[in-house]
Amino acid sequence: MPEPTSAPAPRAALPLSGVTVLDLTRLPPGGFATVLLADLGADVIRVESPKGRQFDGPIGLNRGKRSLALDLRHPRGLEVLRALAAHADVLVENERPGVLTERGFGYEHAAVETPRLVWCSITGYGQDGPYAQWSGHDLSFAAHSGLLTALNPQQPWHPELILSIPVGALTASVGILAALRERDRTGTGSQLDISLSEASTWLLSSADGIIDRGPRGVPFGPDRSVYECADDTWVAVTAAEPRTWDALCEGIGLPDLTGSLRRWEDPHAVAERLAERFRSRRAEHWVAELGPLGASVVRVNRGPDLPNDPQVAARGLLRKVGDLTVPRSPVRIRDESGERPPGPTYAPPPVGEHTRAVLAQAGLSASLIDELHACGAVGRRS
Repeated sequence: MPEPTSAPAPRAALPLSGVTVLDLTRLPPGGFATVLLADLGADVIRVESPKGRQFDGPIGLNRGKRSLALDLRHPRGLEVLRALAAHADVLVENERPGVLTERGFGYEHAAVETPRLVWCSITGYGQDGPYAQWSGHDLSFAAHSGLLTALNPQQPWHPELILSIPVGALTASVGILAALRERDRTGTGSQLDISLSEASTWLLSSADGIIDRGPRGVPFGPDRSVYECADDTWVAVTAAEPRTWDALCEGIGLPDLTGSLRRWEDPHAVAERLAERFRSRRAEHWVAELGPLGASVVRVNRGPDLPNDPQVAARGLLRKVGDLTVPRSPVRIRDESGERPPGPTYAPPPVGEHTRAVLAQAGLSASLIDELHACGAVGRRS
């Protein structure tokens, strides 16, 4: 993989080339949303405190962006923000509802001063309602949304990976793209009200009746389970239709079980027969043998397993940013010439690295930028 640099990479071949995004967020919801936009070619400018980052966040979420150090609490900070917004297409923020309006530049002001701006507000529970001002974290939103009990009705339990935040961020990204499309058609931007809890509730759409009748799990059985293999490796089997079940039974050496899908007198006995076979070899051997037969068997990968996974390697899913490996954008774009290259690989810049360049692009003179540096409204890194 090429060694990343701290300079923005060319974006001419990417669909959001020419789109400028101001990222005022400090927490992962904004990082998840705007890194997708950066991967698609947008110039994402992180508006950060000159005092440093409150939350650095994962490198995988902060790569490919520029950094401007701006004190939004400084008397002249909003003056600069207004100038930036006038040259931007999108602004993303995750303040409590009303906070930016109280400071003097919320969506109500932008709608008048910069009507083409798409303003995306990401909060836990939305812009209104009795919970609008409440704080929360991923577990809060998963619990409130119904997602937590949909994943596991047996409490106490919580997932070891954050779920509500990336789901909400994906919702924000889709909303931003739709709002840009509308803006290009009508000339007017809009505000997106993204609730992390509501985005998580939307996931319940995959199970009809779950809201009316309560948690409903997907039943485990011999055809849908995780089996241990040799050397503490595991496979996931989802042979949930006759074709894949029969391919599994033939391939694993149990032909007498073909044609028996969900007709078992003793499902546990059937599962144990499969388990005994799977324990005889490593997961990757079973996958290589059974997958081509149509048996729907994949390895249960841990993070360190991914670089050596044949599908991951073939698709170039992982990228190096410094010493760390991170996923590339899941959005792939192809045209008649083939797949377009992914977005920039450069690592998160130091706070304020691009302050002077960004302000100059927004039309501020060199003398004014020096003045803003001197009074402390912006960071001093150029």
